[in-house]
Amino acid sequence: MKRINIFVAEPNLFVREKLDKAINQTDGLSLINSKSTKHIEELGKEIVESEPDLLILGIDNNDSDEMKLFLRVRQQLEYLPIIVLTPHSKSGAMAAIQALKHGAVEYFPKTTRFSNSVRTLEFFQNRVIPVIKAVPRLNRTVLMTRNILDTKMKYTDPIPADFFNTSMSRMELLVIAGCLGGIAPLYVLLSQLPKNLPVPVIILQHIEELYSEILAEDLNEYTELEVKEAKEGDVLQNGIAYLAPGNYHIQIKKSDGDNRIFLSQQSDVAGFRPSIDVLLDSVAKQFGPNTLTVFLSGGGGDGTEGAKVIDIIGGQIIVQNKQTSLLSDFNWNLQVHGIHEGSYPIERLAYEIGNRLH
Repeated sequence: MKRINIFVAEPNLFVREKLDKAINQTDGLSLINSKSTKHIEELGKEIVESEPDLLILGIDNNDSDEMKLFLRVRQQLEYLPIIVLTPHSKSGAMAAIQALKHGAVEYFPKTTRFSNSVRTLEFFQNRVIPVIKAVPRLNRTVLMTRNILDTKMKYTDPIPADFFNTSMSRMELLVIAGCLGGIAPLYVLLSQLPKNLPVPVIILQHIEELYSEILAEDLNEYTELEVKEAKEGDVLQNGIAYLAPGNYHIQIKKSDGDNRIFLSQQSDVAGFRPSIDVLLDSVAKQFGPNTLTVFLSGGGGDGTEGAKVIDIIGGQIIVQNKQTSLLSDFNWNLQVHGIHEGSYPIERLAYEIGNRLH
């Protein structure tokens, strides 16, 4: 198996030391360079000349030289996967979302939220290393689309506002779930849905606390739907998209005659909180076969058991296809189990949703 050659560029020495150690202790990974971002022009040239298999880049905020470097490298080495490391702060979250929209593979918070201390070696080993190992399986065609938002939105018409005026669908809830590579397609999908969608929407991405708040705010700029970070006790309403908050499991339960959102910080499931499995299990109990679930790009095992439950009770499951997904491990797993009713390019997913809700 070919070794993965990694170039690390990070302004914080202590972050570099822990990340470098995690990489050096992992078989199959080769750290070809680890640099400060102090001399940004020279650094850019070194990255381009070395042509690594992966760049891990620290970006502290949207106005930083590191963000400018990120955008420049995306133009010069459009096939190169880039993982960004940001502080667990509002400015760091905004930088992470900006990078993901412009083609970053994934982000990780390099510091803790409240103490601003550098993440532990175990964090880099348990969270970052598995994503690095997935790099050889990434869809290079998607990577080479420099700005998926502009490209896909430009050539895709949204669903007309009057499409659902006579809707008689049995579906009562839309769930959209994704993991690695799922953020950019989420923007494309939501931009095509009208504000009079006849069902509530629950969105679950594997994302950190605070980052989910910033993501919800930013998504509102791209869609007619109202997108909000889900809060404890929220009553589900048609045409509103509720984004699962980072670090909380989200469930739907009946209370005082309404379908409401309940949040908890119970143990991680399959390494994640929020967990897709936890959400879908509660959705199955509450909505039964009247659930439409859409899976975007991603990998890992979270969501498989929940998808099986939705399938058994007669709910519908559709997935983003392999050709437009950055990573299609999870969606392929569903296909192997025979538990989805079709895979579609991201440009067509909204209309497929529309047809199933109509």
